[in-house]
Amino acid sequence: MSKWQWTQLLAFEGFWLLAVAGQNAWAWLTAGLLLVHFAFTPSRRADVRVLWLAALGMAVDGLLTLTGVFAFSHWPLWLGLLWVGFVLTLGHSLVWLRRFSWPWLALTGAGAGVSSYLAGWKLEAVVLPLGPWTTAFILALIWSALLPLLVIFDQRLRRT
Repeated sequence: MSKWQWTQLLAFEGFWLLAVAGQNAWAWLTAGLLLVHFAFTPSRRADVRVLWLAALGMAVDGLLTLTGVFAFSHWPLWLGLLWVGFVLTLGHSLVWLRRFSWPWLALTGAGAGVSSYLAGWKLEAVVLPLGPWTTAFILALIWSALLPLLVIFDQRLRRT
């Protein structure tokens, strides 16, 4: 990985923690960090093209909220910002995921997706009305399809 990819990966990990721990109170700071990304990215145009993928992720989370899988004490602006940050990693620090076959991407998505939301639950950023086990099962199913789709869409959008 290049220096940029390592920097972007480490920055995203901090960004994730800041967004989840700070929630809406620190949304201005997480939004500012996204602007920093766009100031330094070597592929600004491609990054802009993939931003609609964040809307896909937000729609999935919105559906999970509407169906009672998630509950929030207030509208989670921070979660939308987190989706923007995540989709930007797909073309940079997580570009290596493109080498994975669909089954490996599905397993990676199931594990990483579940662990991310459970960590958010532990940090009290999200309530899981169905409990952690049922929610983990639902998220594993969703993320086993979502991550491969996001990786494929990201790669195609960056080629155009």
